[in-house]
Amino acid sequence: MAVLERRLPAKYKFITIADWGKIAAQHPEVFKGIDGVHFGGIRAGDILYAKVINQALQVAKHSPVKED
Repeated sequence: MAVLERRLPAKYKFITIADWGKIAAQHPEVFKGIDGVHFGGIRAGDILYAKVINQALQVAKHSPVKED
């Protein structure tokens, strides 16, 4: 599913991806000591997740919108 989702912005210019899966894989430290999927209770994970969402929103802000 993620492969398909990552292709969507090339096909539809109004789609922006906040690719948490890609970024999370680069930061295993935010999952240390937990189940390896959730970062609850780890402040660095909270901050990283917020940054990923914010960066995607900044990109989306300058992207075209979907036409009716």
